[in-house]
Amino acid sequence: MSVKLSSEQLMDRWEDQREIKNLMGRLASDYCIKREGEMYGKYWSRRPDVCLGINAGWYDGAEAVEGYYRSLHEKTAHQSRIVAKNFPKELGDKTKAELHGVGSMDYKPIDTALVEIAGDGNTAKGIWTFRGSHSQITDRGPISYWEWGWFAADFIREGDEWKIWHLQYLHDILNQQGSRLYGEPVSFPELPEFKGADAFEMRPPNRPMKLRELYGIDRKFTPSPRVPEPYDTFGNTFTYGIQEGA
Repeated sequence: MSVKLSSEQLMDRWEDQREIKNLMGRLASDYCIKREGEMYGKYWSRRPDVCLGINAGWYDGAEAVEGYYRSLHEKTAHQSRIVAKNFPKELGDKTKAELHGVGSMDYKPIDTALVEIAGDGNTAKGIWTFRGSHSQITDRGPISYWEWGWFAADFIREGDEWKIWHLQYLHDILNQQGSRLYGEPVSFPELPEFKGADAFEMRPPNRPMKLRELYGIDRKFTPSPRVPEPYDTFGNTFTYGIQEGA
């Protein structure tokens, strides 16, 4: 894109980039405070062709993406009830809302942002890395995990706001802390007081496929998701959504 932009256009472009970076920062913060159930409504486009890609495949369409976040919320609620049952003295006077997320954490700091706004101002693209950790309540008690990977997204302007249109949430490393960053984790015995914590099953992608392989000594060189480049309109660039024929 070689069009020379005016000072006013450059300022608009800067404000758009700031809003998109703030959107993703809020998304990461909501993971940390266990507000997964609000994420779809707050950050996602209302278009029917939204999609979310994880290592195991695509949540394709509005119902599937909304269902993914609802499933995360329900999983947190399930684990919170088990923690509350085990600590009645400490947690017995807490409300259901106050108990949500107790005993778990999802710290997902994002950085190395690269955001490109389309020349027509209607869409944008961005990529971030995250290097964080999260904890889960399991049949073996609370266990923490390393979590490193990528967010790569297409955004679309709806009214005066930017919304997520397509999002890839891909892991390179997702393994238990106290173990290697890849391979079989250290094994812990099951604890009867936490029985049933693993019973909740996340809603799977409705288009299962391998989008990214976790890091391991046998993994071939795997580049990052494609980095955004300047573009004029969305029809003249690549997508972070589902590729034709995928």
